[in-house]
Amino acid sequence: MQKLEKKDTATFFFDVGAKIEGLCAELYHYYSEIHKDNADVSRLWVKTALEEENHQKQFELAYRLRSDIGFELTGDIDRAYRVYHKLDNLLEHVRENPPDIVTALTRAIEMEEALLDLHLDSSTRFHDENIRKMFKSLMAFDHDHIKVLRQCLVIMTLSKSEMVG
Repeated sequence: MQKLEKKDTATFFFDVGAKIEGLCAELYHYYSEIHKDNADVSRLWVKTALEEENHQKQFELAYRLRSDIGFELTGDIDRAYRVYHKLDNLLEHVRENPPDIVTALTRAIEMEEALLDLHLDSSTRFHDENIRKMFKSLMAFDHDHIKVLRQCLVIMTLSKSEMVG
């Protein structure tokens, strides 16, 4: 686990946010590896992991721009800190107890929905309109990858039920 240092509020929030996204990416890369026997699902995990890595870079960019742009943090810093620790524990748990595809998809959807308010566009209010638009456009894929995970879950669930029935 990477150590989190409490600095000023903005620095800490951007640091925790970046690390949360990094843990999500690590989780999805792991899922891709353990489900590599299903090429379509494995590719979906890789795509989702890369999107999380992009989100991590957005937090890092916001951190680098913090002294040059006006912003207000609207996210719950204590919650972000708790989420980080939960994700770190989850990653450790799934490495010891790898989930099947349906369980991994179900839990990933739940996790993504729970984390929506911690994404940069939801947790930070930028004063500059151009900066706000830039981060909004960068984060446009959040809802899409939840939708794609849901579609994959439906396909996997139907496949299993059709095989049984």
